[in-house]
Amino acid sequence: MARKTFNEKLQDSKDMPKIVVIEDEKSIERYGGKNMLIAPPIEYNEIMSRIPEGKLITAKEIRQYLAEKYGTDFTCPMTAGIFISLSAQASNERDEDNIPF
Repeated sequence: MARKTFNEKLQDSKDMPKIVVIEDEKSIERYGGKNMLIAPPIEYNEIMSRIPEGKLITAKEIRQYLAEKYGTDFTCPMTAGIFISLSAQASNERDEDNIPF
């Protein structure tokens, strides 16, 4: 079986977006709520592609934007980091439509 490219992985949304209710009190306190969004990887790519070259957006700002968009308290920090990295790697595979990162 051939390995998926980063661009193929970027398009694979599985069952996302998904909202997970967190019950761990430490996590609720740390992230400021119970409702956690797991956004699909393509959403991170779309946000990053709208940032003009030479401008900066942080992972935290991307996560806040997605949480507001879906009406959740926060987004999963782990999947956000993975999907931001995936977006950058997918961009490197493409000959056009590259995103600044």
